[in-house]
Amino acid sequence: VALFAGFIACDSGPTPGLRTETRDSAHVTIFENFGELGQEAGTWSVGPDPLLTIGSFEGDSLYQLFRVQGAARLDDGRLAVVNAGSGQVRIYDGDGRFLVAHGRKGEGPGEFESPALAGVIGADTLVIVDTQLRRISPVQAGIGFLRSARLEDEIGGAAFPQGVFSDGTVLVGGGFYWSSDSGAELTDGYTRQTTSYQSATLDGALRTDFGSFPGSEFFMNVRQSGGAVSMSARLIPFGKHAMAAVAPDRMYFGSGDRWEIEGYGVDGRLDRLIRLDRKLVPVTQALAAAYAEEEVAQAEDEAEAREIRQGIEEMPLPESLPAYAALQVDKVGHLWVERSREPGDPIPVFDVFGPDGALVGEASLPVNL
Repeated sequence: VALFAGFIACDSGPTPGLRTETRDSAHVTIFENFGELGQEAGTWSVGPDPLLTIGSFEGDSLYQLFRVQGAARLDDGRLAVVNAGSGQVRIYDGDGRFLVAHGRKGEGPGEFESPALAGVIGADTLVIVDTQLRRISPVQAGIGFLRSARLEDEIGGAAFPQGVFSDGTVLVGGGFYWSSDSGAELTDGYTRQTTSYQSATLDGALRTDFGSFPGSEFFMNVRQSGGAVSMSARLIPFGKHAMAAVAPDRMYFGSGDRWEIEGYGVDGRLDRLIRLDRKLVPVTQALAAAYAEEEVAQAEDEAEAREIRQGIEEMPLPESLPAYAALQVDKVGHLWVERSREPGDPIPVFDVFGPDGALVGEASLPVNL
């Protein structure tokens, strides 16, 4: 379901209970944030009721959504939803009425296998990355498919779109990617491979290689038979993972190992660090048990429940929750950092940082938004 709610920020200036210390080190600006938000942080709020809901389980198929891989509200109020299940970019008006669909399943021009939204250029040109076909395609909301280009081979790894910079280049990468031709070995048990990010032009050419970063923590089951290798990967409970977000002139990266977020210019140079003085939450046996019960509750029968419990018992537990859970950048350049949640907590809470790297407030989102 694509759900949009109203957002109000009454004041994005410094909060009295906070202080931000700024210093430079080897051409990198470091923002150290200290203090508590206090009651004055309530000036940031998200409306509890949706302004608009798109998506239904029955009725007109144009309102049934499957594998949504991004949605955007355009400047004129129209909404674009990338419905990967049908290989379409669907356009709805500001009241949620269907207007037009662009694309379909396939590998030809104007067709998509695994489309995902990277971002919007100008007023209404959507940049779509097909992660399976490794193609970039601009799609104009009113006109439709414009052209496509395949990502160059030197852009390795997974082509997951992360966002679009103001110069029109697209950031791709992240996730877990392994090939038998890479020379890397996979073994049973805990693993944490590196991941990478690159920016590409709309013609598919490499613009900037941002380098390698800590990837996600997995528990692997690897089986070899003759020359064939089969594997399955499960995320570690409370494990760290790679997170990226794109601002007009910067990529933010974090892994949650500690409360620090790295900022890179479009040229790939590290130019800022944002830190928050907040203690990590230890992973206790009670938290581990709550996590296991939450996972088991999704089992369809007792046999599956036993399998889930056994799988969790095999995996190591980290000492603490990740420092944060996700990164987002809004249209006016604020960095939203989602706090890690304990099992059973349905409320997403974000710490909001201004474009100057200072913590300016927090926002709680409605359940399931």
